[in-house]
Amino acid sequence: MVTIQQLAKLAGTTTRTLRHYDAIGLLVPSRDANGYRRYSKQDMERLQLILFYRSLDFPLETIHTLLKTDTDRAHILKTQVNALRKKAAYFATLAETAEATLASLEGGVQMEEESLFKGLSFDELKAHETKYETEVTSRWGDSDAYTTSQKRAHGRTKEDWEALSQQQVDLVKPLVDLFTAGVPVEDPRVQVVVEANHAFIHDHFYDCSLDMFSGLGQMYVADSRFTAFYDKYAPGLAVYYNDAIQHYCITKS
Repeated sequence: MVTIQQLAKLAGTTTRTLRHYDAIGLLVPSRDANGYRRYSKQDMERLQLILFYRSLDFPLETIHTLLKTDTDRAHILKTQVNALRKKAAYFATLAETAEATLASLEGGVQMEEESLFKGLSFDELKAHETKYETEVTSRWGDSDAYTTSQKRAHGRTKEDWEALSQQQVDLVKPLVDLFTAGVPVEDPRVQVVVEANHAFIHDHFYDCSLDMFSGLGQMYVADSRFTAFYDKYAPGLAVYYNDAIQHYCITKS
């Protein structure tokens, strides 16, 4: 039997995460005479499966289902593999957009307005977020947001796209200045910039939830091409921006 601190260290997770898993009934350890959590070998094996499924981007509710003995795990895993492949393709599209934007900013080939925002449309975001058909219905069933997004995109002129492109560039500049000045990500000045970037995406492209925005930040450091895009402004900017986004999402949630 091990303590919660020992298990967190062994598994590379946090005691806060383990407490949350206990609270939602996902990983419930035994308790000693003093009420402290004690994890058995069976608990550790269960946690190993939980962390494996989390690495495949499964939500906790689905992991709970997967851990039931009568669950059709093969079917659920196949569904998730397909979703992850779509996600990888979506990230590749965004990376192409980032690379093209970088070339444009450095004085290379000018981007057409449609190419400039490739991967940022509501359609592509919706496909990226899709994991299960039932989740699609619940998440995107309200068509008002979709309709609004479509109207925004279709109603824009070339001048509108160019203005949005310039706004996007202008939003990066203060972040670079704060980073190079050594201002910590928790500083209100940094958080104001992050909030402005979040609002820009939310107002001009799609309803960007905090979870979605957090995912974008993680992508900036997980995908080497996105990291290269931000680090062209200043080495280490991608990590700095992601850290700032994560702090923003935590404090706003």
